[in-house]
Amino acid sequence: MQKKLWQKICIMFGLTLVLLIPIGMIKNLVVERADRQQQTVSDIAASSAGPQQLFGPLLTVPYTERWTEIIETKQDGQPTREQIERIDNRLLYFLPEHLNIVGELATETKQRGLFKVRSYVLNVSIKGDMKLPGGYGNPKPLHNGQISFGTPYASVVLADMRGVLEAPGVEWGGKQYAFEQGAELPLHQANGMHVTLDAPPIEFGPISIPFAFTLKIRGIESLDFIPAGKQTRVELSSAWQHPSFYGRFLPDPQTQQVGESGFHALWSVDALASNVAESLYKCQAISCYDSFGIRLMEPINVYSLSDRASKYGFLFVCLTFAAIFLFEILKNLAIHPAQYALVGLALAMFFLLLLSLSEHLDFVLAYLIASAACVALIGFYLSAVLRSVKRGITAGALLGGLFGSLYGLLESEDNALMLGSLLMFALLALAMVTTRRLDWYGLSQSGADNSAII
Repeated sequence: MQKKLWQKICIMFGLTLVLLIPIGMIKNLVVERADRQQQTVSDIAASSAGPQQLFGPLLTVPYTERWTEIIETKQDGQPTREQIERIDNRLLYFLPEHLNIVGELATETKQRGLFKVRSYVLNVSIKGDMKLPGGYGNPKPLHNGQISFGTPYASVVLADMRGVLEAPGVEWGGKQYAFEQGAELPLHQANGMHVTLDAPPIEFGPISIPFAFTLKIRGIESLDFIPAGKQTRVELSSAWQHPSFYGRFLPDPQTQQVGESGFHALWSVDALASNVAESLYKCQAISCYDSFGIRLMEPINVYSLSDRASKYGFLFVCLTFAAIFLFEILKNLAIHPAQYALVGLALAMFFLLLLSLSEHLDFVLAYLIASAACVALIGFYLSAVLRSVKRGITAGALLGGLFGSLYGLLESEDNALMLGSLLMFALLALAMVTTRRLDWYGLSQSGADNSAII
């Protein structure tokens, strides 16, 4: 009998490993559905506008240095000197002294098939002032030549120009200018627009130029800002209840508000804390610059929750098999491995039901239906296997408690390790208390009645 007991344990262990195959297939299906959702986001972004990033305004002043270079050559054996005029074109950049951005985010949901994408329309007001040193700071010539300045222009970088709904123009120094296409910046992937400005007098002292403009922008999923000012202040508000703040800078926690009415956030960034001024002349990629922003998060991501739930599949099978095995030895029953396998497959079906139902229903309702269906099926089946309706109900109740505990783990991600540890300890304690008087050697006696040992 002892040999048969160990054979049974080995068979159960083998069945548990085999059941990892359908559970793994379900996990792969969860990943596939999540990838399809991301593909839907990409498809919608490709046909409308994607995540937006706002940078600017940035004042650019092109200038040219001209100098004469003397080259000595030989012609017909005689040394000659030839004068060649050289030209070097470069750019000067000036950041706003103060930059105030105030935006209102109106959110909406776009749906394609089963998948939903969060989109938004941003109404933003941008104000500030630009301080220019006299003569643009009188840049030093690199070749002792003559410097002449070109026409200055102010650029606004936007990740996806298809999202521009309204851009009425810029009030710059008391004058109104219209936006033109292209950011006109030598930066990789720097889409945007610019305004061509009137050049100040050739000789001018330090001046402060106020500017103001508004934009209406459409985007999806996330909104990003690059702090262009020496003092940058960004204020955002929206009715969306589940923002996720990210990036190099977080909003002021004293003024940040997130609740049922939406969120209100305020960022204040000093140029000393940002690398924007340094990166202007060193990096040609917009990704080099420090940025911050928000993501419009889903309150419940059914695919991440389904993936986390499926990771407990192996544990579910082990605990359920252990409970049935205890019933078997304590009640002196004979349960065939095929019956263990059917119970294991029913458990695997729970995760498939959860995934499929959660795509159409709220996750809580989908979880309730899937778990209730599996508990009812397994409880009904075990009533016959364990030869008692009472035992089947008891097993179903224990399984229902296990499903309830799993939902608690999913809802409390930060405390999942602690709750999981306490659950495992409680189950181990229950098994030890239940079998504390079990004579394991006595199981070798054929027909021994172990029902009284509990």
